Amino acid sequence: MNYFSTDYFTARSKFITATNLHNGRLKSYRIDAEIALADDLTIDVAIFGNPDASKAVVISSGLHGVEGLFGSAVQLATIDRYLATQQLPADLKIVMIHMLNPFGCACYRRWNEDNIDLNRNFLSANETYAGAPLAYRSLDSFLNPPSPPSRFEPFLLKSLALIGRYGMSALKSTLPVGQYEFPKGLFFGGSAPAQTQRILAAHFRSWLGKAQQVIHLDLHSGLGKWGTYQLFAEMNQDTPRYQWLSEHFEHLVALDSGDLVYQSRGTFGQWCKNEFGDLSYDFLLAEFGTYPILRVLKALRAENRAHWWGKVDDKSYAWAKQELLEAFVPQNSQWRQTTLNLGVDLCLAAIDIQKSE
Repeated sequence: MNYFSTDYFTARSKFITATNLHNGRLKSYRIDAEIALADDLTIDVAIFGNPDASKAVVISSGLHGVEGLFGSAVQLATIDRYLATQQLPADLKIVMIHMLNPFGCACYRRWNEDNIDLNRNFLSANETYAGAPLAYRSLDSFLNPPSPPSRFEPFLLKSLALIGRYGMSALKSTLPVGQYEFPKGLFFGGSAPAQTQRILAAHFRSWLGKAQQVIHLDLHSGLGKWGTYQLFAEMNQDTPRYQWLSEHFEHLVALDSGDLVYQSRGTFGQWCKNEFGDLSYDFLLAEFGTYPILRVLKALRAENRAHWWGKVDDKSYAWAKQELLEAFVPQNSQWRQTTLNLGVDLCLAAIDIQKSE
């Protein structure tokens, strides 16, 4: 099977086919959005194994839209390579959550149908959807100019000027952390729980069933060194649980350490930990590296301008979409083969850990 898909609808079709082929139980939840073929925009959940199992491995993809084309490939390859040759033990189930942001994937966006960065939307009950880092307000005119993108804009020179003014570490701790004041801007966390969050709140517990021990891998791309990955745990690195996880997973880092990470509001991982505090629940965010951070930011900025102010039939619109796709799911065959194998190995490691516990 060619695990990588060129678009959301192809990826969804492959996922449904693989689920049926390997006797998975499929549940689909529609996302309302004003685009063609909107009726087919669904979060699809496949459950393999005993529904009453006491342990579960959850593998989710596509929280950031276009990144789901990579995550979907890993999910498909994991299903194909594991379930085609092995049977799950009676006390273990696999829950595959396919395309948490189907609109973003279908439209080659990182954001959802309301321009929301879903990994900034999962605020706790005592938090408000308000505020933005002070530096973001100063940077908004650069990040979100109200005009179509241009291939010939001196983006690098402008970026270097900003780095010289603010410093790279300050920019990394400001831009991606989440903002709630600029609805058309990058990293907008929304003004209320998004459709995806509401679906998860209503149904996630039923997918887990009677599982008491859960390892959750959330697949992402676009951050880190080319063709490698890091596994981020939303916990302090001094805790016994972190030490236990680090003995079982390679490339594990605490989310509050390392030079690639930043503190964000409203993350999916923190929401899962809050929702399932009664369970042994380990949420691990897997980031597979592609291009340097400035190229990724350039692609995000160009696509956002195309979305709001571009024309679909303009060459600059198509260019911006292609740049974003390349930034998060490179066409390079070596990158695809390497990251696919690493991703499957990671998923199989989680399954093996649960089998041996």
